[in-house]
Amino acid sequence: MIRLYTPIYAFTLLLSAALLFSVQPMFSKMILPMLGGTPQVWNTAMLFFQLLLLAGYAYAHGTTRLLGLRGQAVLHLALLVVFAFVLPIAIPAGWTPPVNKDPTFWQLSLMTITVGGPFFVLSGSAPMLQRWFAATNHKDAHNPYFLYGASNLGSMSALLAYPVLIEPLLNLNAQSQGWMYGYIVLGLLTALCTLTIWQSRPAAPKTKKRTAKTQAISWQSRMHWILLAAIPSSLMLGVTTFITTDVASVPLLWVLPLALYVGTFIIVFARRQFIQKNTLMSVFGLLLIGLLVQMTGWPYVKLALIPYHMVLFFVAALACHTELASRKPEAAHLTEFYLMMSIGGALGGFFNAIIAPNLFVIPFEYALALAGAALMRTPTGAVALTRQQIIFYSAFGAAAIACMVLAKHIDTHSLRLGLAFVILCTLVMVMDKRWIFGAAVTAMLLLKPPGHIAQDDFLIRLVEQDRSFFGITKVYDTAKDYRIMLHGTTNHGTQALDEEHKTTPLSYYHFTSPIADAFAYTKDPKKIAVLGLGVGVTACLATPRDHIDFFEIDPDVARIAQDPEYFSFLSACKTPYEIILGDARLTLADQPDAQYDLIFADAYSSDNIPVHLITHEAIELYLSKLKPGGILLFNISNNFLDIEPVLAEAAEALNIPAYARLSHKGMIEGTELPYYAAHGLIFARTPAQERYFEQKGWSAAMQRDGVNLWSDQFSNIVSVIGNKTGKKRFLAQKNADTE
Repeated sequence: MIRLYTPIYAFTLLLSAALLFSVQPMFSKMILPMLGGTPQVWNTAMLFFQLLLLAGYAYAHGTTRLLGLRGQAVLHLALLVVFAFVLPIAIPAGWTPPVNKDPTFWQLSLMTITVGGPFFVLSGSAPMLQRWFAATNHKDAHNPYFLYGASNLGSMSALLAYPVLIEPLLNLNAQSQGWMYGYIVLGLLTALCTLTIWQSRPAAPKTKKRTAKTQAISWQSRMHWILLAAIPSSLMLGVTTFITTDVASVPLLWVLPLALYVGTFIIVFARRQFIQKNTLMSVFGLLLIGLLVQMTGWPYVKLALIPYHMVLFFVAALACHTELASRKPEAAHLTEFYLMMSIGGALGGFFNAIIAPNLFVIPFEYALALAGAALMRTPTGAVALTRQQIIFYSAFGAAAIACMVLAKHIDTHSLRLGLAFVILCTLVMVMDKRWIFGAAVTAMLLLKPPGHIAQDDFLIRLVEQDRSFFGITKVYDTAKDYRIMLHGTTNHGTQALDEEHKTTPLSYYHFTSPIADAFAYTKDPKKIAVLGLGVGVTACLATPRDHIDFFEIDPDVARIAQDPEYFSFLSACKTPYEIILGDARLTLADQPDAQYDLIFADAYSSDNIPVHLITHEAIELYLSKLKPGGILLFNISNNFLDIEPVLAEAAEALNIPAYARLSHKGMIEGTELPYYAAHGLIFARTPAQERYFEQKGWSAAMQRDGVNLWSDQFSNIVSVIGNKTGKKRFLAQKNADTE
């Protein structure tokens, strides 16, 4: 029987971890539509899960000391049975987020009453089961840490399977049912593990010397454990926010950093090391230098650098966790070690989810976590270049910059490249000096944090900057005499500063855009619903005889758009309007049916599209709020995601023709005021609408292989990464212009 202990415990831990980590993206996806699809939903969810993980580890540590292993086993089985009665997991009826208030604590409360109990009891399983194994007569009982690898393997398997298998194949109801069955199987396996406690007698300690050694845990060691766990936890959330701000807040981009984070634990707690510590620290240092060089020389490259940030995060977390694993105690202190680790993880999550959004207007948290990892980096004794070489290259770079200045041929890009070269040489030279290198990296990261657009030759004056649960909003004046609103790093509204063009729609809303086509369809007084306020530019596409209901989730955006000191579209264009705060879909559902002539869905956070606003159910809601001849319009302009095929599938399911158009970019004649290429899609509900939009150059919306109908229960972000349809329309348009 003893030879079966390892597979029994390993499989139980694997299943427990798989359940623990699959419920995180599953439940976060359930609540995401209620909170506007913002990346902060995942940060808050991760804080909740880290706090529950801490509570579970404290429960495992406390009951080990107070109840003994047999009493603890009985209690644990009882809790597994009790919390089975709250399954399957679902959002209770009547829960709606607060309006015009930070919904962080509302989200935490909802998660507590729904998933809190099962997650808590699962959280205690990993340290508890390893402690039970250590009390058996198995030959490996003295070193149960290898079972942590099985636990983390289960975690990583669940995380990787969620976006690749679970999300594409199962809707949310089926996912919740499957999770419940897995929980029941786990209860049976845990009961089997408890039998080993009664059948085994733990071996006595070999010597008094070993017993004394296991009791020598200092507070300095505990603080090291906490710090080395907190930095990667904060870094994981920081890099997740960085990549989801401009792409999409969806399970795929949540779980990849989390899977890499868990993977570092698998590596460092394995029975043998896969990478030498000195090599790891050298690679980490070089990756940090590469990031700083990129930020200096090529500051606006974004999507192509996401893999680089993921690799940097993985190596940084691996470096911290390698140091953490090297300090692990004897098995007698196993539960305390895990408790300190969970405290560190929770502190990292608390910093990113609670402290940073309320303390920092600029997204410093990612930069601070990278800086912390750099300062914890141990010297390697290896320098890539000799000092003589570095001095020569630095002098050469400085001389090149000086020559360009004297010759008056320097431009901003050349200066950046020269500075990047000097930074590269200088940091490589001091890479083995822990505190000098760490301080230099910290200073550079804080001067220009990743994900933050600072003032430069184009953005000449910061007018306003705010941060809320829903993101970071900035207002800049530019060198080209216009003002922009940035949400994340994407332009979400432009207004000319000169009086002549102050009410001229720019960016995606110019009079040549597909959006303008839809607003001009009928000249009669219209009642319009606009999902997403931006700077209020659509007020100038309507007329004073129309009325617009703006549905906006972010109070900061509403405040800025209504203040003529920032933007004056709403006040100058004289179109009557009302701003309705809250998630656009939830608040639109409260409006009477069949009252709008036009519904315009334009609710984006940076290039992040809230998925719940383009599902089959969402479109049915919009159609119910339109008058019989009303138009449903979407702005689907996007750098990263291919939204047209998603909406084309919905149009086919609803048997309504959909048309799309991509307009040209250009400049207002006689000015440097830009308007962008805009991509729009409409649901044409009457033959007259079809004729009108065809005459305007619109064509049938394109479907694409691999893109299926999205619903509230199903979406697959992997299938739409890369705006292939937009590129196809651009090339077709370019060829037509050439002919």
